[in-house]
Amino acid sequence: VLHQRNEQEAVLASMVEGVLAVDTEERIIRLNRAAARLLGVRPEAVQGRRIQEVIRKADLQRVVARALASREPVEGDIVLHREGEQYLQAHGTVLRGGRGQDIGALIVLNDVTRLRRLESLRRDFVANVSHELKTPITAIKGFVETLLDGAIDNPDDSRRFLAIITRQAERLNAIIDDLLALSRIEQEGERNEIPLRPGPLAEVLKSAQQACAIGAAGKGVRIEVSCPE
Repeated sequence: VLHQRNEQEAVLASMVEGVLAVDTEERIIRLNRAAARLLGVRPEAVQGRRIQEVIRKADLQRVVARALASREPVEGDIVLHREGEQYLQAHGTVLRGGRGQDIGALIVLNDVTRLRRLESLRRDFVANVSHELKTPITAIKGFVETLLDGAIDNPDDSRRFLAIITRQAERLNAIIDDLLALSRIEQEGERNEIPLRPGPLAEVLKSAQQACAIGAAGKGVRIEVSCPE
């Protein structure tokens, strides 16, 4: 029995996921090292105490209450405001004793902060790309409609509008090329196939500065590059 208990302790201690067990009165029975780190508490200081007293996280308390009351597994999100927002995904289920009686609830915590930040970045990226694509498409559509409304009969206007349409089409093509390049880089990064080589940063930074200059100027932001050649 002692050997089995030591094995269980070793498994709990080595888990990346946080594990929290409470009894039917919401007193903490067990808290592994990962859960203590995620929740910012010391296991020896909270064991045997009610969760409301020692872990003041309303999201977690709701998950615990639902797990104790439900016959089915429950899930919930927990947001921690510590050194920036940290996101935990909680899975709760009823904890049963050897005779099948309810003795509490078991909560497993997964840190999904990086995943949530990536999701946020992807949403922002899609929104920005949609805006970038819409601008040249709107311009092309507008000038084509102007030509169809009669401007095509004026040689000077038609040449000028067609030149603008050509530039906007080239801009659209450049955006699509950038998207394909980003997709290729992402795939190569996942396969660790991106060829790396040393090179001077100054030129890269100046190129980025030029690319962002118009947007920055529109928002009254000044970009300065400080980098040795």
